[in-house]
Amino acid sequence: MTIVFKNALLIDGLGGAPLKDAVLAVEGDQVMYAGSAEGYAVPEGAEVVDLAGKTVIPGLIDCHIHMDLHGIGDTNNENFVEEKLRAIRTAKNMEKTLQKGITTIRNAGSVNHIDFAVKAAVKDGWCKGPRIVTSGQIISMTASGSSYFNGMYREADGVDEVRKAAREQLKAGADFLKVMATGAYMNPGGVPGAVQFNLDELKVVVEEAGKLELGVAAHAHGAQGIINAALAGVRTIEHASFLDDRGIELMLEKGIYLVPTLSAGYHILKNQGEIDVPRFMIEKNVHMRNIRSSNVKRAIDAGVKVAFGSDAGTSYNYHGLNATELLIWVEDGFMSPLEAICCGTRVAAEAAGVADLVGTLEKGKLADFVVVDGDLAAGLKPLLEDIVAVYKEGNRVNLEN
Repeated sequence: MTIVFKNALLIDGLGGAPLKDAVLAVEGDQVMYAGSAEGYAVPEGAEVVDLAGKTVIPGLIDCHIHMDLHGIGDTNNENFVEEKLRAIRTAKNMEKTLQKGITTIRNAGSVNHIDFAVKAAVKDGWCKGPRIVTSGQIISMTASGSSYFNGMYREADGVDEVRKAAREQLKAGADFLKVMATGAYMNPGGVPGAVQFNLDELKVVVEEAGKLELGVAAHAHGAQGIINAALAGVRTIEHASFLDDRGIELMLEKGIYLVPTLSAGYHILKNQGEIDVPRFMIEKNVHMRNIRSSNVKRAIDAGVKVAFGSDAGTSYNYHGLNATELLIWVEDGFMSPLEAICCGTRVAAEAAGVADLVGTLEKGKLADFVVVDGDLAAGLKPLLEDIVAVYKEGNRVNLEN
């Protein structure tokens, strides 16, 4: 049966102006029509839903979360939660994520393949959740601090070991690979600007993913690590805190997407007075916050493609608050609400490798969409406060009371 949603403000993700009093027609799991009411005839027997005063956008796509992290202030305490319980908690968090309008996620590293288990559970209908694109364990060189996220990293050194580590994730069912091009700041031994894998090791990861036509995401804070990752041919650069002109040049040349994840630092600094937030996290974020924001803005102004990624699961960065990232971009003056929505839908779909399925509202795409009260072209707060309905593949999601 066809369901026709009428009188909405439609933002289709394609980048054009919002369309007033628009029509969205859905049949089964697909969009049949999205556009002006003029010239569209409602099929006989169709269900009609009036969305006057509401905005409709494509389902949001978060390109960087950690499914099995829970927002604990000191992420080291995740290690003390038994894995079976973490899997159950992850399933619950994915349901919450879907209810908040995130209909697709790209998971950027999980402990001991919990991500694959929950992905299968969602696919088989055992629990509700977004479409899950996931990497398995993060491929890292032997490095200080990886035990802070026990089981999240697959450490490997040298071309042959790195190749084997990549193949292991692919065998387990990875949809893309995640690799450490530099150190991290969310563990006590990590040095964010320090280069990790050499160029030849990074190229091996890209090569193995490429055999299956899959992409690679590179965790990269430091300038040289960003350059190495770009030269190796990754699809996305995550974080990019110390991005320089050469890095921007390479990202533009190679069409690489930037996933800034400013939410992680935002939530840490917002909650720095809590006793469980480690001092080293606060100190690193205080140092990096303005630098990161400045470099992200430089990249956007230069034309680098930016995709939505919240880093949900990190300290106080709870699943369900994902859209905070988009609000930060608008409030910090990086882009308009419409541009941010486009980066959270169409551009994110491209970065995640799912643009053939979702990311825009147009005929033939899966019917993933979000309905909110108010005009999102005027501001994005309704994405956190006023979601009316969420649909995934044409099915309405039950929202929390």
